[in-house]
Amino acid sequence: MSHRNKHVKVVIRTRPTSEYAQNIINFSEDGKSVNIHVPKNAEGGYINNQQEDWDFQYDNILHNVSQEAVYEECVRDILKNVLEGYNGTILAYGQTGAGKTFTMTGATENYKHRGLIPRAIAQMFREISDRPQYSYTIRISYIEIYNEQMIDLLGNLPDCLKGENLHVIEDKNGSASVKGLAVKIANSEEEALSYLFEGETVRSIAEHQLNRNSSRSHCIFTMYVESRSRLESSEKVLYSKLNLVDLAGSERLSKTQTTGVMLREAMYINKSLTFLEQVIIALADKRRGHIPYRQSKLTNVLRDALGGNCNTLMIANIRCERDYIEETISTLRFATRMMCVTTTPEINVQYDPLALIKKYEREIKELKQELSMHDTLANRSHVHHEPFTDAQKLELQRQVKAYLQNEEEELEVVSLRQIKELFSQFRALYKAQEREIEDWQRIHRSQLKLQPSATREEAVDTHAVMSKADKDDGVGELEGTGFGVGLAPSGGRAGGMAGARAGNKDKRRKSRIPSTTLPPAQSLTSLVQASTTNEAEELLREQPALGADQLIPSSQKPSDHATAPEQANLHALPPLPKQRALAPSSRADEFEAFKRGKGSEMNRILIENKGILKEKKRQAKELAEQVNEVKRQIDVHKTKIEGKRQTRSTTVTAGSSEDVIIDEEEYILLSTLKELRQQYRDHYDQLGSMRSDIDYCSRLVDQCRQKLMTEFEQWYEQRYGGQIADEGEDGQIEDLMDIGEKFDKLQMERMSQEDPDSVAFYTAKKNSERKLTKGQRVRKH
Repeated sequence: MSHRNKHVKVVIRTRPTSEYAQNIINFSEDGKSVNIHVPKNAEGGYINNQQEDWDFQYDNILHNVSQEAVYEECVRDILKNVLEGYNGTILAYGQTGAGKTFTMTGATENYKHRGLIPRAIAQMFREISDRPQYSYTIRISYIEIYNEQMIDLLGNLPDCLKGENLHVIEDKNGSASVKGLAVKIANSEEEALSYLFEGETVRSIAEHQLNRNSSRSHCIFTMYVESRSRLESSEKVLYSKLNLVDLAGSERLSKTQTTGVMLREAMYINKSLTFLEQVIIALADKRRGHIPYRQSKLTNVLRDALGGNCNTLMIANIRCERDYIEETISTLRFATRMMCVTTTPEINVQYDPLALIKKYEREIKELKQELSMHDTLANRSHVHHEPFTDAQKLELQRQVKAYLQNEEEELEVVSLRQIKELFSQFRALYKAQEREIEDWQRIHRSQLKLQPSATREEAVDTHAVMSKADKDDGVGELEGTGFGVGLAPSGGRAGGMAGARAGNKDKRRKSRIPSTTLPPAQSLTSLVQASTTNEAEELLREQPALGADQLIPSSQKPSDHATAPEQANLHALPPLPKQRALAPSSRADEFEAFKRGKGSEMNRILIENKGILKEKKRQAKELAEQVNEVKRQIDVHKTKIEGKRQTRSTTVTAGSSEDVIIDEEEYILLSTLKELRQQYRDHYDQLGSMRSDIDYCSRLVDQCRQKLMTEFEQWYEQRYGGQIADEGEDGQIEDLMDIGEKFDKLQMERMSQEDPDSVAFYTAKKNSERKLTKGQRVRKH
């Protein structure tokens, strides 16, 4: 199932302003077209071919609308299609300061002003809860493209900031994916929002004249959806993804007046947007055979959304002030080109191999049942379509032998499986006969070598005699030319020589073993010390069967330690009454007793981990002080070197072209500065490693503490059951909250009453702030 080709949907959103250029920008009443009129400049003279009017048609124009209206128009339908197996992409394009980041992410301080990404996350989990017949798995990734370098915003710091392990790869279907990108499972709305806020704290943001919080990179937030039916044992699995792209804004350097690092960032941003426009132009041209996706990381990652298997929508953000009319016209032109691009959305279906195997097994079983029913109706119930068992194979082998010996005239053919098994039995018999002939020829050749004087006629006679002996039904060994003893009568008993041998064995046994009966232990010792196997067997036949009381040593029997009356008294004692649960004392006292008793080992581990964590923090503090000291020395040396250079520049004449010569003191300062920089890098690397160890030790301490509390709860429950402790009705130790925690609790209670849907949003934001504060605190130490 697939949709027909459809063009990329384009929606225009204006940024609210108090300086709206009414004489220049006009929107139609139907909200689908915009007209821009720019009067000609009088300085152009009489012959002025400057264009004055521009008319643009789009799918919709959102002028001064809320975030909720933008979401309903742009995202809701695409997200529902994503849950049905279609890919979706939302792009925010426009000049810097036009409101792209506000549209996609929104203001995290206010729940009502949240952007499209938080709203899409909320709708995603609401839709999943409304579809209990399907099982969904949601995965999250967040990637940033900064100066043509991909950075994983959800990866582990500081490795994620390097971006060296991220590469765009292409699968056999032409879809692009990022190798090495961290994709995390989100089980709830709060968890998905936490990933969003975590990535937002790492994004590259700077300030210039047109925007205080200008995004210096392209960001792609992706939700991967995997769904399968819970009602049907279907092997069909749906895979889809929703890309929410916040593109960096195009900049005019003459207006932003950026320099240094920001200038370099602006050059990379404009370059990547230029490559994006080239790809759009190539996709709009049906005669183009090659699409330059690989020119930039942005177009290579978004190749599915740009003319591929995806429902794509672009939000073009514009500013309606007179000062930005040129940028607005440029954005509208790009949006018009984007509408010429067509996509082919299709349902992404894959099949689970294990489910397919089960399905095929079920179909084979049903077909066999149907075939058996058909055979029964055709009076062929004796036909079997199952694989032959060992007994059936032996029976078929007997029939084949009878057929080869002319005992049966023909073999009845009832099924194709029987024919295959017949051929297998023929081949097996042929191979066996072939091996028998080869073995006989080898034996015959060896006999000829051992008896070179024997004639061929003697060998033939010997073979005839041996063949005749093989056909006789005799027992015993062959002597001479084949003499053998006949069959023994079935009712006969061993006598004669057998009796003589038994008598000799009895004599030998009687000469070695006394006639008196041995105790059980001595009898077993005699068995072990028997010189031959026959003697041991004879001893076992003569000794009586040993009972359980004979096998147990006398020192371990209960009767040796207690008399009969005492045993009777023991059996007569009444059973012990069940011990009543002890009355619980203070829960804190019980916890201290538990740490000294049953939980002493876990408490010891917790104390050791706390000591290690404390030592790591002390070492980190010392390293931080060393880093700061080295940095201070570097600044001092830089100041001295700068002073030397200024002094030298004043002494050198302006027209002098001689090489710069430094004195010995400046050389020593430069050498020391180089050593200090190397020392600074070494200490800083050690500090980073130490911070990682501190994070690991902190998690270890938390796990040990949690395990100790869990074991205490189990121990307390087993010891006191459901009895109430002294601390309160719930039996829990009172957790004293500080002022900040009490404020957060009151705020959560208020928000849950006013807007229950906002609790997950604020909880995720609060958790992200706590992680950020904790990381900053660790970096300070």
